[in-house]
Amino acid sequence: MRRSVDNDATRDKHARMSRRHKGECVFIIAPVGQDAETMAALLDARGFETQICHKLDEFPRKITDSAGALLLTEEALESAQGSLLLDVLKAQPPWSELPLIILTSGGESRRAGLLNLAANAAGTVTLLERPISTLTLLRSVQVALRSRRRQYQVRDLVTQLANLNETLEHRVRERTAELSAANRQLENEISWRKGLEGQLLEISDREQQRLGQELHDGLCQHLTAVAFMARSVALRLKNHRVIEIEDIEKIAQLVNDAATDTRNLSRALHRIDVDAAGLVDALRDLVDREIWRIPCRLDFKPSFHVENDIAAGELYRIAREAVINANKHSQAREIAIRLERVENEMVLRVIDNGVGFPSEPKTKRGLGAHIMGYRARLIGARLEIDSPKEGGTRVSCYLPNNAVQSRKRKNTRTRSFPAKITKVLAALI
Repeated sequence: MRRSVDNDATRDKHARMSRRHKGECVFIIAPVGQDAETMAALLDARGFETQICHKLDEFPRKITDSAGALLLTEEALESAQGSLLLDVLKAQPPWSELPLIILTSGGESRRAGLLNLAANAAGTVTLLERPISTLTLLRSVQVALRSRRRQYQVRDLVTQLANLNETLEHRVRERTAELSAANRQLENEISWRKGLEGQLLEISDREQQRLGQELHDGLCQHLTAVAFMARSVALRLKNHRVIEIEDIEKIAQLVNDAATDTRNLSRALHRIDVDAAGLVDALRDLVDREIWRIPCRLDFKPSFHVENDIAAGELYRIAREAVINANKHSQAREIAIRLERVENEMVLRVIDNGVGFPSEPKTKRGLGAHIMGYRARLIGARLEIDSPKEGGTRVSCYLPNNAVQSRKRKNTRTRSFPAKITKVLAALI
C-alpha cells in the first residue's frame, strides 16, 4: 500500500512539472546550514521547480536561460562572493529584472542596508523576516514568478518586434532596389526614345534630301531634255525646215524614261500593305524592281509558312530595309532573300556577298538596324545581323510559330512610340 501511495505522489509531481512554464525555476542560494535543502523540499512539494546553487560562480550561466526567481539568505548576499552576484544582476538585459526574495533576521537598519544593496542591482526585491510561514514564502514565490513571466512575455514581444523590423527593413531594401532598377530602366527608356526620335527625324530629313536630289538629277534632267528637243522641233516647224523622225522618237524615249523614273519613285514611297497570303508575291515584286543597283533574287522553300498578317507585314518591311541597306553600303554583286523553316521557327534571311558587316558595337549601328530590330520585337521575333565566313552580310529574322496572334497581344508585349515617332516611321515604310 505504501508503494502505491508513493507512486501516486510521484505521478502528481511529474504532472505538476509538465505544467510549468519554461524559465520559472527558483534558484536558491543559502550557504549556511540546511536552509537551502529545506526551502527546496518545501517548494518542490508544492510543484515549484527549484535548483540549489552551492557556488555563486555557477549562477551567471543560468540566470538568463532558466531563472524565474532568486531565493537567497542574507548570508549569501553579505558573503565574499556576493559582489559577483550583484555584478551578474546588473548585467541583465534591458527587459530582465530577476525578482529577488531575501530572507533576513536582522533589525530595521539591517533590512534597510540589504534593500539598498540589492536595489542597486535588481529592480524587484522582496524582504522576508525570519521566521516566516510557509504560506508567506509560497505567496512571495508565486508573485515573483508571475512578475518574471510577464518579463518573458515582454522579451518575446521585443524579439518579435525586432524580427518584424528586420523583415520590414529587408523588404524596404528590396523595394528600394526594385524602384531604383525601375527608375534606371525608365531613364534608359527615355534616353533611348529621345535618341531614336532624333535619329528618325535625321533620317527623315536625309531621305527628303535624297528624294530631292533624285528628282533634280533624274526626272528634272529628263524633262529639261524633252523641253529642249521639243523647242528645237518647234523652231524647225516655224522655219519650215525638215523634221527628222529620230528627233520625235528621242522625245518619246525621254518621256518614257521620265515616266519610268516617276513610277519607280512613287513605288518606293508608296506604303504597301502586305498580308500573309501575299507575302511571297510582295517579296517577288520587291526583288524585281528596277531601282536596285545590285541584282536581287528570292529563294523560297515550301516549308516556310506565315499565317499572321501583322507578322507578314513586318517581315516584308524588314526585308525591304535590309535590301535598301545592302544596295547603299554592301558593294555586293548579288542580294538574296531566303524564306525557310528551321526547326520551330520561320526564318527570313537577306544575304549579300559584299564587304561585310562592320565589327563595331551595336550602339554604333545605323538607324536601319534599330528599325529592323524594333519591327522584329513587334512580332515576337529576334533579329541577328552577322557576317558569314564566306563574307558579306547576313540579316536573319527568326519568327517562332507561336508568335503574335493578334494586334492586342502585340500592343501588350512591345513598347509604344510617341505620336511623333510613329508618324515618322509611317513615312519611312
